[in-house]
Amino acid sequence: MSVESAKTYITRMRNDEDFRRIINAASEDEAASWALIKEHGYDFTMQDFQLARDEIYKEYGITPM
Repeated sequence: MSVESAKTYITRMRNDEDFRRIINAASEDEAASWALIKEHGYDFTMQDFQLARDEIYKEYGITPM
């Protein structure tokens, strides 16, 4: 599990509309959503995701609300 995997996932979610639709379609079921993310080759925890998000915010000068 890694922050780098989460950063790659976040970038793909921002840039790949078809991928985003696929992932969002499973968003109502947390277990299905995590399984789908792993099926697409990403391996990270929620903590990894949060750290990746914070790194991206810092990189782009975004202040969280």
